This record gives sequence, structure tokens and C-alpha cells, in this order.
Amino acid sequence: MIIDEIKFWKKHNMLPEHYCDYLLTLYTKGEEEPAHSASQRKMNELSMMIVFLAAIISISLFVIYFTELSVVLQTAILTGFVVLLTGMGIYYTKKKVSPVFILISVAFILLLGSIRITDEMSGGSPLMLYTALFLNCILWFVLGLKTKLIYFTLSGVIGSLFLIISILQ
Repeated sequence: MIIDEIKFWKKHNMLPEHYCDYLLTLYTKGEEEPAHSASQRKMNELSMMIVFLAAIISISLFVIYFTELSVVLQTAILTGFVVLLTGMGIYYTKKKVSPVFILISVAFILLLGSIRITDEMSGGSPLMLYTALFLNCILWFVLGLKTKLIYFTLSGVIGSLFLIISILQ
């Protein structure tokens, strides 16, 4: 009972971590609990998050390419997904869990949505499509710099280079 309470204090930063470690050592008489149970729980949570994100991306692809929904409804659904994933990102960041998969999912859904909306609104204008793609690349680059995630920075730069090459051909 007291051990669970100390773990709660440690998890919610109610006492400094080294105090909690001392108390846990004192009350468990130096016998550690199996470390794999905590790591197993984190692994299960990460697996569930990845499955959830894959489902969100699959539903987004289905909504955009395989339904006859209006652009407004598609945009609303994709916006809802982006808001949901942003909330998840904030939640996992506060839990000190890396929201990398969430950021990738948000970037992908924003890319899909912006291409779909641009295509519908501009009547398939290549200039508008290139503009939307370039804005996505800028977003990835800025996100990569802000979060210090190299693959977002590289994706933004490489995507911009590919767009420039495609335009010049």
C-alpha cells in the first residue's frame, strides 16, 4: 500500500525523485520490483499509440480517396483528426514521452488535406499545388528546427529541392 503511494508521489513529482527512490528502497528492503513490468507497460502503450495513429491515417486516406463526401465535410473530418492528434501530442509531451509518431501523423494528414483542398479549390492548378506542397515543406522544416528533429528538417529541405527540380523541368 505505502509502496504504491510512494510511486504515485514519484510519478506526479510530489517529492523529489531521490527521496522517493530512498523511501522505495527502505520499504522494499532493497529488493527491486521487476523493471520489465514498467518497460513492458511503456512498450504496450507505445504499440497502442502506433496502432491508433495507423488507424487515423488509414481513415484519413479512406475519407479523401474512397468517399464521395463534400470537400467541406472531408476538411472537417481531417481537421478533427489534426486537433485530436495535437491534443495527444500535448498529453504525451507532458508525460515526458516523445510525440514523434504523432508529429509524423499530423504532418501526413495536413499534407493530404492541403493537397485535397488545394486541388478542389483551384481546379487542379499546378501553381497552387506547388505552393501548397512548398508550404508543407516549410512547415516541416520549421517544425524540425523547433523540435530538433533532423528528419523533419531534412524532409522539408529535400521536399523543397524536389519541388524546385520538378518545376524547372
